[in-house]
Amino acid sequence: MMIKTYRLNKRKKTWFHYQLGQSLIEFALILPLMVLFVVGIFELGRAFFAYIAISNAAREGVRMYTFLPDTTTLLQISSTVNAELGTSSLVNPDNIASIVIECGDSYTPVSTDTDLDDCESEQPIRVTVTYTHELILELFFTQPLMLGKSVEMMKP
Repeated sequence: MMIKTYRLNKRKKTWFHYQLGQSLIEFALILPLMVLFVVGIFELGRAFFAYIAISNAAREGVRMYTFLPDTTTLLQISSTVNAELGTSSLVNPDNIASIVIECGDSYTPVSTDTDLDDCESEQPIRVTVTYTHELILELFFTQPLMLGKSVEMMKP
């Protein structure tokens, strides 16, 4: 019968190897950074979703005018943009900062329906939607994020 003896590793242990709560303390130090990182990714996704929603709303507003240029009014374009933003679940239509409608090569702002009728054929019309995106992390970012999108199409 052969008895095998194993040599124990007798290297010197340092003082840190015998601390029982070391990994718990390291986790507690890293946890706030991990949570901030995950919430930041979530907030970036929300902002990107809002940007896509305002892009679609601006596109629908200018599209409405290019299909029916003679009967479309400023109120109809604004209500189309608001209705398109209202269909989005994460975008609040009350946070729309401005809807600006411009026509012509000089991009003169349109303020009345008569100005909208003065837009010439084969000239571009532009709808710009500016949206104030409220952030979840108001503790770190005190100012809301301003998102804006312009869409331009030619008047037939």
